[in-house]
Order: sequence, then C-alpha cells, then structure tokens
Amino acid sequence: MKTILISEGDPTSINYELLVSAFPLLLSLGKRHRIYLIRGPHNLTVPSLPTLTQPSDKPGFYSLPWSDSKKTRIFTLGKPSATSGRMAYDSLQAAMDWQKELGADLITLPLSKEWVAKAGVKGFRGHTETLAEYYKRPTFMMMSGEKLNVIPLTTHVPLKDVVKHLKRFSWKELGSAISRSPFLKNPKLAYLGLNPHAGEGGKIGEEESTILAVGAKILRKAKFSVEGPLSADSAFLPGAKLYDLYLAGYHDQGLIPFKLLEGKKGVNITLGLDFTRVSPDHGTAFDIAGKGISDPTGLISCLERLTET
Repeated sequence: MKTILISEGDPTSINYELLVSAFPLLLSLGKRHRIYLIRGPHNLTVPSLPTLTQPSDKPGFYSLPWSDSKKTRIFTLGKPSATSGRMAYDSLQAAMDWQKELGADLITLPLSKEWVAKAGVKGFRGHTETLAEYYKRPTFMMMSGEKLNVIPLTTHVPLKDVVKHLKRFSWKELGSAISRSPFLKNPKLAYLGLNPHAGEGGKIGEEESTILAVGAKILRKAKFSVEGPLSADSAFLPGAKLYDLYLAGYHDQGLIPFKLLEGKKGVNITLGLDFTRVSPDHGTAFDIAGKGISDPTGLISCLERLTET
C-alpha cells in the first residue's frame, strides 16, 4: 500500500476541476492506497471527500488540511490573487512536511510563480527548485511521456544565463539521480547541441566541445551510454533514432518538442529525491477555470505513474 500526497496548488486554477473529474479513479486507487489532498482553509471542495485531522492507517482518498484556521478564504475559479498564491505555496510546504513524516510520494498540482511572488515569497523559481532547497539535495526535472524522456539541464533561468549555469552544472549528481530513478533502467542517453546545428564543429559556438562533451564524458565514466551532440532541430523528427533519455541545454529546447509529441499525457518527474514527485505537464489555466472544459489526463497520468512503480 502506497501513501500519496497531493498538494492543491493554486485553488483558483483548474486543479479542483481536475480532482473532481479524476474522482472515480482516485476512489478506485483509494481502495488499495492512502491518498491525501493537502488542502487550505477555503470554499473550494471535492464533493464527498472526507476530511481528516490526522493521516489514517486505512486505504482511502481523504482531505488533509494543513491549517486549523477557522477563517475560510472565499475564492473564485479563474480569479487568482496574492492570497491564492500564498495558499498554493503554503500547501506545498505542508505537503513536504507531511512527506517527511509519512515517507509518501508526492503529486504537486500547478501553481503560478507570478502569484506566489506577488504573495511576498521571495526567490521562488518553481517546484523543482523548492524541493531541492527543502530536501537539501540537487534535483533534476525530467519530462516523461509514452515515448520520450527529456531533462532540461537548466530550467527556470533566463536564456542569457544558460551558459553560465551549464558551466557549473553537476553532471556527477545527474548521473547519480538517473541511476536511482525507478523510471529509467540502463537508459541510452543523447544530448542536444546548444547552438544551431550543434555548433558545426565550433563554427557556431564552442559550448558543445567545452561544456557538453565534458559532461558526456563524466556520464560515460559512470557507465552510461551517451551519444551527441545532436542537432536539436532534427533530433525529434519522424524516423530519427530514438533514445531513452534526451538532455536539452535549456528549458524550451527540450520542452517544446516534448509537449508537441507527448501532448497531455506527459508528466514532470523530479529526479534526485528519495521518493517520487510528479506533476501534470500543464499550468494553472486560469483562463478556462470554472468553464468545465479542463482535461484531467495529466493528473491521471501522474496517478498511474505512482501506482505502477
């Protein structure tokens, strides 16, 4: 029996619609596992979801409040605020606290970095970075789908800072995280060139030979099969050789082709932790919240990933 925590993310987003849509699956999985929604004091709910004050030792799908505040916040779907941003952040903090206590796996539902910042949380760059800070270890974002696994070597940093971050990237820690992942078994790796046409032998930049090749050497020394640099504009074309894991130089280089090819089934998996953290591969979608058209495929994929390992 697994224990799975779900941080609610921003309550004004599509997250509660997703939970309601996935409720039959959550109830079904709750017959075999303990699943807890880490929920703040507000007016949005999942119908028929029992609320506990402490975790149960029995299987089920439960609401587990992180605050005993009697002051209920009134939110409207599609209307984010500094208050909803703060609640999303506090839900994540509470979920990590409960994870430590229960040894659980974690699903993080989307929040808005913009509204977390407007709530006064300084330096917040995203779930992956917050998890690294909380657990005091390097973490790596892996986008995982039915056919593709992609790790962006730099995540939420400006494009102008990518090379600077790559120069201090921890290739050894990445190799350790990959080797410990239950989703990767002796993977064949390929890395994408940072520059157009993978630098064309140094004619369009030297990062392929001065940074990426050095990293690939470290991974090969750790007994990984690594090929590259691949020209990023053709690596994902139909008929191209497939690899178990692609290493992209920066966020959009890897995530644009991933999202185009994997669609809504892709999930964000954090490597480097002692437990499994996954998140749907989409954002808060405030523009459609409350319209009844949100698609729970991403959340369902997260639940399937956690219960199949």
